[in-house]
Order: sequence, then structure tokens, then C-alpha cells
Amino acid sequence: QVQSGAFEVTEDTLGTLEAVNDPKLGAEVAGKVAKVLAFAGKAVQRGEALAVIDATDLALQSQSEQADVKRLEALLAQQDRLVERQQSLVAKGFLSQNAADDARAQRVAIAEQLAAARARASLGTRAVGKTTVAAPFDGIVEHQMVSPGDYVKVGDPLFQLVSNRRLRAHLRFPGGAAPRLARGQAVRLTSPSAPGKVFEAGIAEIR
Repeated sequence: QVQSGAFEVTEDTLGTLEAVNDPKLGAEVAGKVAKVLAFAGKAVQRGEALAVIDATDLALQSQSEQADVKRLEALLAQQDRLVERQQSLVAKGFLSQNAADDARAQRVAIAEQLAAARARASLGTRAVGKTTVAAPFDGIVEHQMVSPGDYVKVGDPLFQLVSNRRLRAHLRFPGGAAPRLARGQAVRLTSPSAPGKVFEAGIAEIR
């Protein structure tokens, strides 16, 4: 008996997969590479150390900045006591208000210097922390572009990391299949590396 019904027309093709997330990890500080802990093909987890840049110079600079902070803190405490004493003398009539105002202005200047020194010390501490290059996500090291002893500048690429959590498939079809393809259309993908599994996806773009 002849009946009408839905049937499926398929177009099979071979394609390629690429990682959507494959950043190049660059150096955030300059220095000599002391250790390389990852290599091409190694699976790494988020936060895992991939390389270590010598932090000696940055650590010494950070210590100098911390010492400057302590010096200015001591000066500020001393200036606070001076301002308090002078204000007391002004109240008793033993000192002019102008002299007390000068001491208060010096106190403000020292406080500004202390704030700037603390900011520099914070940046120095962050710089020391950036000498360890860590993986930003779980993935696989695709390329290792640095070796122990290399001197790297800020921004120099060290590793290329890929994640297989999100992949993009490039599929080629003949022109005759164009009328049957549309964005959002369901696609079923299989792979020899995952026998028996079918991955559901959708068409994101047609070129």
C-alpha cells in the first residue's frame, strides 16, 4: 500500500577537527628559563606548572620595594606624632598655625609616597608569582617553544595548549548538497578514535 511519510536523505563526507581553544601561552615577565616541566603531547591540568623563569632579580627588586614601604611607614608614623605634638602646641599658643599646617602637608606628602610604594610592592610581588607559567585549563601541550637556558621577553610564546572539550569540524560537501544544508541543522559525527560513538552537533557556518 502506497503511503506518504518522512525519510532521511544523508550526505556523508570526511572532515577535519580543530580545537576551538588553543592559545599560545606567553611569558608575562622577562628572564632566563630555569625549568621546563611540560613537553609536546603531555596532558596537563589547570594550574599545573609548565615552566619556571628565574625569579632572582625580580625577588631582589621586590625585597627592595618592600623595604621602601617599611621606611615610609616609619616616616609616616613619626610625622603623625609630630603633627599631634604641634597641634597641641598650637592649642596652647606656643606655635603658629602655619607651622602646624606645614607639618600636616608633609604628612599628606609622605602618605602619598607610601601609597605609591605599596602599589609598586604589590606589582613586584605579582611579577615574582608570574615567573611560574601555569596551564590556564585542562588540555594537551601541542607545541613546546622554549628550552631551559633560553632568555624570554614579555610576550614571547612558550607553549601552545589545546583543549578537546570544544572542537570545530570542517566538513566538505559537493555543491549539489547546498540546498539541503542550513545553519543549525543537525549533524552526526563519528571518529575512528571513538568506535561505536556518535557525536551530535550542529552546522554553525556555511562557506
